[in-house]
Amino acid sequence: MEEGNMVINGETIKIAEGDDRTLLEFLRREKGLMGTKDGCHEGHCGTCTVIVDGRARKSCLVSVRDLDGAEIETIEGLAGEGKLHPIQRAFLEEGAVQCGFCTPGMIMSAKALLDENPDPSREEIKKALNQNICRCTGYSKIIAAVSRAAAVLRGETKFSSAPGMNSPVGERFSGEQEAAKVTGEPIYVDDIDDRDEMLYGAFTLSSEPHAEIESIDVFRAENAEGVVEVLTGEDLPGKNYFGLIEEHQPVLALEKVRFVGDPVALVVAENPAAADRASEMVAVDYNPLPVHDDPQKALEPEAEDIHEGGNLLKKYELRKGDWQDPLAGADVVVEGEYKTPFIEHAYLEPEGVLSEYDEEGKLVVHSPSQSSHAYQEFIADALDLPKEEVRVKLTQTGGAFGGREEPLGQIHSALAAYVTGRPVKIVLSRRESIRMSTKRHAARLRYRTGATEDGELVGAEIEIYSNTGAYASLGEPVSLRHTSFSCGPYEVPHVKVDTYSVYTNSPPGGAMRGFGSPQVCFAAERQMEKLAEKLEMDPFELRRKNILQEGSPTITGDILEEGGIGLEKCLTAVEERLKELEIPESDSPNKEIGTGIAAGYKNVGTGNGLPEELEVRAVLGEDGYITLYVGSVDSGQGLDTALTQIAAEALGCRPEDFRVVASDTELTFDAGVTTASRMVFREGNALKKCMDRLSGRIKKSASDLLNKDAGELEITGGGIAAVKSGEKLLDFADIFVETGEVSACYRYNPPQTDPLPEEEIPAYPEPEERKRLHYAYCFGVHAAVVEVDRERGSVEVLKVLAAHDVGRAINPQNVEGQIEGGAVMGLGYALKEEFSVEEGWPVQDNLARLRLPRALDAPDIEPIIVEDFHPDGPFGAKGMGELPNTPTAPAICNAVKDAVGLDVKDLPVSRSSLRK
Repeated sequence: MEEGNMVINGETIKIAEGDDRTLLEFLRREKGLMGTKDGCHEGHCGTCTVIVDGRARKSCLVSVRDLDGAEIETIEGLAGEGKLHPIQRAFLEEGAVQCGFCTPGMIMSAKALLDENPDPSREEIKKALNQNICRCTGYSKIIAAVSRAAAVLRGETKFSSAPGMNSPVGERFSGEQEAAKVTGEPIYVDDIDDRDEMLYGAFTLSSEPHAEIESIDVFRAENAEGVVEVLTGEDLPGKNYFGLIEEHQPVLALEKVRFVGDPVALVVAENPAAADRASEMVAVDYNPLPVHDDPQKALEPEAEDIHEGGNLLKKYELRKGDWQDPLAGADVVVEGEYKTPFIEHAYLEPEGVLSEYDEEGKLVVHSPSQSSHAYQEFIADALDLPKEEVRVKLTQTGGAFGGREEPLGQIHSALAAYVTGRPVKIVLSRRESIRMSTKRHAARLRYRTGATEDGELVGAEIEIYSNTGAYASLGEPVSLRHTSFSCGPYEVPHVKVDTYSVYTNSPPGGAMRGFGSPQVCFAAERQMEKLAEKLEMDPFELRRKNILQEGSPTITGDILEEGGIGLEKCLTAVEERLKELEIPESDSPNKEIGTGIAAGYKNVGTGNGLPEELEVRAVLGEDGYITLYVGSVDSGQGLDTALTQIAAEALGCRPEDFRVVASDTELTFDAGVTTASRMVFREGNALKKCMDRLSGRIKKSASDLLNKDAGELEITGGGIAAVKSGEKLLDFADIFVETGEVSACYRYNPPQTDPLPEEEIPAYPEPEERKRLHYAYCFGVHAAVVEVDRERGSVEVLKVLAAHDVGRAINPQNVEGQIEGGAVMGLGYALKEEFSVEEGWPVQDNLARLRLPRALDAPDIEPIIVEDFHPDGPFGAKGMGELPNTPTAPAICNAVKDAVGLDVKDLPVSRSSLRK
């Protein structure tokens, strides 16, 4: 085409003749409009949505050459004169923002809808947003935000002014970082695009799922246009292996590949296109080996070893009570064999990293993560550098769910910067991300569960095969959780559990939300439903007879005697609310309505005798803000906001008086990986104590300045006030000007825990026999109402009730968001999602094929917050973010059984089974 013009946010832009770039590429790389995100580049996710001539369009599918005369709106064009657009403000006030990567695209889809239809129904909103995936929120608060914005734009309501906070803990509000997410500010790693002499990396991945490497020929790639370096495992100065527990996964495979996501070479070039082209020129000669997809077959004597020493990573044996015959006293026994699939994390921000040298010659790595300190150690080991010569800085993390506990590209980017001396960025394509990243473990489970005729659980005999894939990753602790949570949140006196974590040639099974509990919760709760049916007992009554309460022993020998055990309250809350619901009747002879429930529990903290000590620091600086230096990572769960609320409550001021610096190896202490729903408990307690110290030091400085006794002074919003009159006497900034920096640190160690016992556990342990596997647990009960269409083979989830004992809700809005997001992730687990592998190759290799839940799949979710204060938690709080994912799938499957009598054994529920 000839030259033309388009208008972007009111500015006329020339279109060059023959410009064949996508609009997404043009906006980000030509105009620097980084608010339009790139989540897949295939039109599947909607993160790149903009408005073109009044319609929501995915900019990765729009060619610049087709835009002559077009008017384009991006997220940057919405806010004017420093004032947020009503849709942006509604997203903040309704809590519709979590990781934020999908948010600009969601907002643009919402604007296109409201420009055309100012008064949409809930279903019309869902339909308009269905092209946009959100992995975090569960869509409920997004739908509510669009509805509220519509009402404001129609003039029917107004946004309320921000209320004053009597007590920061327990308030509903969005933190400062969420504002950057609704305006599309460049806060993610791929938004950093202004470095001089930037280089780009691309991987050559294994073309065999299991093979010995005979040779790697990089000659053609090295001589390709634009290529600066081609790196193989021979180029690492230090370790060519990494791993959170077992260090045996190659950085760049040299001798053997074990799955098709193993990188064999890294091409470093002047631009991404040159790197991609040359990565296909690396020639690798393989000697193929037998491929294992099935963990049970991989344990057969004749199976080819994937690693030296065999294909069994770990076997756990749990023996409790009369374990040799655990069902001896049972009047009723039910059996079941279950199968759960691999699940892809599918966070919307693909893996990315930028490594460069700073002015002082230190290697700086910018990356999303769940622990910058863990990455620092891996990088330093690979480059044979002291840790102090590597700085890892957290960038805004666009979702994690456990998938960013391990490095993917960070070591490689650092290596390339080390070799070339230039900045090197690596951003994976969505297909590369799916192919290379860890997954939730697939599992096969066999259960026999027994009870007395009056419904008391007697015992369980359980066998679990967990597919840990090509490398150990976190297969061992995941199998530990399979084992310890295998009977659900119930008292079971006699138990025999055998759990096998097995290597295959599938992608590594790593950490994912729930960490081993979703698989066993599905099986255990299906067993409870079978028992209720066989005993002709109400499912609530059966669970109430057996649930863990204060003083109850778990199957691992823990005795729940510390308080904060709110499971019965959750069960009662769901039961009472379910009775109040008006459950609709089916309007078709082919459709049936069903209701199901499920309960679950999850550890807070890693426990198992592992160290969990951490340290925090707080500094009152020259800007008048108190900066909290923490080692944790907020990947969308609202952690930073919760920590400022805890600090404000403890110090007596406001959350807006704080800033958070997180997970920067130069500035923060190592808090361990942000995992196991443990950071509010651990860092919250540390900050609470730290604020006690800081309070005394601030008051002492103010006392000296004002020549008043410290007892006459109190800390208030933004400064110091007189206790008696409440008159503000000093701003925080005044204190800094006169006295300089005021700071405090605190090192916190959670209650001691014990490893999983290797010896036999008594059926009813005495207090002195207690084995405290974890210092806290969270509990939840879900109910699902479904409509099953036998003719179409489909299930629609109409309603989910989700009650969770959270200790104390630091921010109820964010707690609800975690419950809603987890519930929809659990819906995907039950009905839609699957990552399958055939002969070592992924079947689902893009977001569309993964069948992630979308807005039209989202049911009406009713979160029920149960507050049973934990005595050791900060202001009674404990973690809760992982559990909401877990009970949803079995509740839905139990509802399907109630509707049509189908005994669901495998996830996801298949259409063919529903049609029978």
